[in-house]
Amino acid sequence: MLGIPSYKPKFHNSGKSFKNEFEKTLTELIGKKIERYWLMWDLNEDEWLADGPVVLEIDGQRFEFTAYQLDDFSMTVNSFELSEKLDWYGSGDEMPLTWKENPKIELSKNLNKVITDINILTYDFYQKNKESEFILVGIEFVLKKESESDEENFFSIYNGLDQNELKNTELRIENQIKRIKITGYNNGYK
Repeated sequence: MLGIPSYKPKFHNSGKSFKNEFEKTLTELIGKKIERYWLMWDLNEDEWLADGPVVLEIDGQRFEFTAYQLDDFSMTVNSFELSEKLDWYGSGDEMPLTWKENPKIELSKNLNKVITDINILTYDFYQKNKESEFILVGIEFVLKKESESDEENFFSIYNGLDQNELKNTELRIENQIKRIKITGYNNGYK
């Protein structure tokens, strides 16, 4: 799927179900650092193919995140090899793809900073502000600030209308974003 023959994302559309499945795994990441990341790269256009998964390496493991359609988001861990040949739905050599390591300067500046918090991002897509209307849209890694005024201390992966979006500042959409905080005791860090 998504250009990777062995990739089998497990999609969630509820922040609650995502938290239930991954809270323990995510809690263990607090206090660790994002060491590097990879984006699927279109060699013809020399640009990020935002439909492909975003892969983060944290504590020697690969975490794969994918936004799909308007309300699906997936996290998998070490589920495929980066050396696997990429083929975007049979396009073959017409659309040559590769993994590009750390290609966005604004996000690369946040590598090797301690993860202080992790939030699951939900969004009131229908703007009705009812609990049941909030859908899962992504994940936000909050990183240790370099200074009190540092506002670029985030590594967020979220749904940008059927493709992945990345952001190094806090995602703000008035009255529409709700954060579900990952909590838990992690090796005395919190």
